[in-house]
Amino acid sequence: MADAEGSGFQDRGLPLTALAVAAGRAVESSRPDRLVWDPFAADLVLAARSHVDMPVQWPARPADATPLQQPLLLASIYIGVRTRFIDDFLLDGATAQTVILGAGLDTRAFRLEWPADARIFEIDSANVLDFKDSVLAGLAATPGPDRTILHADLSQPWRRHLVSAGFDPGRSTTWVLEGLLPYLDAAGQQAVLGEVAALSAPGSRAVIERAVPLPKTDDLDAQLQEFSLRTGLPMSELLARADPPDPVSVLEAAGWRCAQHSVQDLCTAYGRVISLAESTSARPASGTARDAGAEPSSSAQPGDQSRGGFVTAWL
Repeated sequence: MADAEGSGFQDRGLPLTALAVAAGRAVESSRPDRLVWDPFAADLVLAARSHVDMPVQWPARPADATPLQQPLLLASIYIGVRTRFIDDFLLDGATAQTVILGAGLDTRAFRLEWPADARIFEIDSANVLDFKDSVLAGLAATPGPDRTILHADLSQPWRRHLVSAGFDPGRSTTWVLEGLLPYLDAAGQQAVLGEVAALSAPGSRAVIERAVPLPKTDDLDAQLQEFSLRTGLPMSELLARADPPDPVSVLEAAGWRCAQHSVQDLCTAYGRVISLAESTSARPASGTARDAGAEPSSSAQPGDQSRGGFVTAWL
């Protein structure tokens, strides 16, 4: 994440949040009922030699996991659902260009089947992207599409870097904003969404993980600090305290058509429960992105308040 760069919350130069997401994909990939298959995720985590003990395998008895690993295993369920939803969206009508903002240790360019003429741009800090490429090169992994990486801080202006790298604002684009907005302040979120709208030609689309309002209160700070102490992940310092802009409002004002999807929508579509006691339902791995709700959802449960759900949008 761009916001983590330069902070004290890195492991061998890598943001711990990026490693935790890769660990979540590794855990999901190890499950017998996996929703996604990322053959590189575990290697990325192990290569970082993190001081945080991040699981990369789904245990036989998840409820018996250590107090340190339980919240990370819970997070892996959410990451598995999130990853599958975005994968399905990307593969359902790919555009000429795909831009992954805050790409982190994402490996979609290497593990998904892309059209022969697809072009992908990944934007993140140099240390993250260079580490990822060094590990993948050691695994002899090659991207399917034409792939360009850009070293940029997304809390700062980045349009010039993207256009200079060959991005064409006149061609349709798919935008991926996964695990990015919650780490930017309200102004930063507004700027990123504004650039997405400004750089998009007709036929473009976007999938966005929303940020939720995180007011600066003692109660919230205590909850985030407790989570940080339990997991070793510094969420109390990294998550932006902001009243975030609504991506739907921003994009609809620019002429986009939007749909909203709660976390519960996705769990229902993919047959998952975010629980270590009961993590699957009667419909494991059978859903698609289209099953996760095509219209604004009112089915969010109280537990969803810790996550903002998703927006899909089309121009």
